[in-house]
This record gives sequence, structure tokens and C-alpha cells, in this order.
Amino acid sequence: MSTIEEKKFLLQVDPHLTFNVNTQIKEQLKWLIGIGQMEAGDLLPSTSQLADELELNRNTINWVYSQLRDEGLVIMQKGRGTQITAGNQTKQLAEERKPMQQLIDSTVREAEAAGFDLKSFFLAGLAYTLLQPPHPAGKPRVLLLECNGHDHPFYRQQIEQATHGDIETFFLDDAAGNEDAAREAILRSDIIVTTLNHADEAKALCSRFDKKVVVIGATVDTALLLEIASLKQGSHVAFVCLGKTGGEWMANRIREAGITALRVETLGMDERDYLSGAVDTFDKIYASAAVFPELKKMLPDKTELFPMKLEMSSASLLQDIALQSR
Repeated sequence: MSTIEEKKFLLQVDPHLTFNVNTQIKEQLKWLIGIGQMEAGDLLPSTSQLADELELNRNTINWVYSQLRDEGLVIMQKGRGTQITAGNQTKQLAEERKPMQQLIDSTVREAEAAGFDLKSFFLAGLAYTLLQPPHPAGKPRVLLLECNGHDHPFYRQQIEQATHGDIETFFLDDAAGNEDAAREAILRSDIIVTTLNHADEAKALCSRFDKKVVVIGATVDTALLLEIASLKQGSHVAFVCLGKTGGEWMANRIREAGITALRVETLGMDERDYLSGAVDTFDKIYASAAVFPELKKMLPDKTELFPMKLEMSSASLLQDIALQSR
């Protein structure tokens, strides 16, 4: 396992380019991964370290790493760092970028021989591509506005199934420190989706761009409610999601079902140390799909899946809007 520093790769940002530094950093890292100069298992620099090196806000690097994680290229573990995965997305990126590298290298040589400034040449090329049909017909661009604490991979998957679109996630937690990135994500989207928990926040963010927001909701499988209702009175139960806010959402669904005779605790996976130390105090741990594999491995005898499903009305709404956007 190695790092960018050990392999001596230098990331750069240019404030004079017409697209933001977030995108510049993310795309450079994708190139390093795609052409095999950074490999599965390698660690990216810490967010604070890379922010200091590039003289940027730490929130910018957090956004970059979160986007790489949502694209399936890295995993982020508190206390362990951000590590490149060996999954299908990484392999697919390599299959795409290696032949692309050959074509771009050839283009660079020809452009230099013709005396073109490379940045001007490729920016002009980007502008020229915008004159072409911008997107495959029938495939909308969908932006999911969510927070880090909820099970955003679940919503992302459900939205993709309902719309068959290209999905991008932007975390509302990061909006204040990444206004340029938020604006660009909103403006390039055909459909903007958020959850009930963040409806007001998302609508306020998008209102200045005259963009409407689709609000969706999730529910819990009835069989799970019956199972939890059958637990012994006073049982100590933990609800765990990516963050504590997600755990609270899960616990609230149980309270709404009238199940109140339990000792309920809500946790996020950023509290791994506490979870490990408190394992003996819990009778049951219910984990969202995003954290279930890791928790099941940690605490196999007590961990159960907390299955969520998109509300039928939300799925129908997404399908209808996707059809209208084509």
C-alpha cells in the first residue's frame, strides 16, 4: 500500500481556469487511478494535508473525496484514511482511461507541434463539445441533494432505478463551503431530488437558480416493524446509519409505528469505537444498508438489516418526471 507522496505525483490547481478547483482535483485523481499510477489499496493524502499543499479549504478536498467515494473509486474510513478500491468502478475507469490516454497523448503532440497553447486548446475543445448533442437522448441528469449522515447510497440507487438517469450526489453539509460546486451541480442537472428531511434546505439552495426540487420519502418494511415490536420490553436497541442523523430517522420510524417500550440509541458509523466498546450493552443493532456489511462483520450475532424502501408515490413521481425530461 502506497501513497501519492511515495509515488511522487504532483496535483495542481489553476484558479484562472473556467471550471472550479474541485473538479480539477477530482479529475486529476481519476486520471491517476484510471491509468494505473495509483492502484487499488493506495491511500490518498489526508484532507487536511492535501488542502494545505494546494492552499485550499479542507471542505473542498472533503467534497472531492466524497464524490470519488460516490463514484465507487475510494472508501473513506475515519482514522484509516481514503483508500482506492478494487471494485468494478475502478476497473471500468481503467478500461476507459488507458485508451483515452493514448488518444490524448497523440492530440497533445499534434497541438504542440502546431504551436497551440494546450490549456486554450483543450478549453476550446470543451466548448466545441457543447455544440454537439449534449446528452444521450432519454437519459436525464439527476442531482441528489442529501446529507452525509443519511443512507444516501440507498436513495441514489432508488433514484437510478426509477429514472434510469445519470446520478450525481451533492451533500448539503458542504454547500456553505462549496458555493461554486453547488451552483455548477444544480445548473447542469435536469432533475433535482432531495428527501423529506431536507426539503426546505434544498429548495432554498435551488430557488436562486429557478430550479424546482422533487421531494421523495422512504418507508420501512412492515415485517421489520413486527419483528421489533415483538422484542422484549426494555430491550436495548441501537439504530445505526452513516451518521447519527440517519440513525435518528430510523428510530423515528419505529416511534411512529407506536413501538415505545424499548431503550433506543441512535448512532453513526463514525462512532465505531463506541460501538465496539458497547457491544455487550445492546440486545439488537439495526443497521442501514450502507453500513450493514461492516457492522455485520464487527458484530455478527447482534446486527440485523434495517430494510428501507422508496414510497410508492415517490417512485411514481420520479418516473413521471424522468419521462417529461426526455
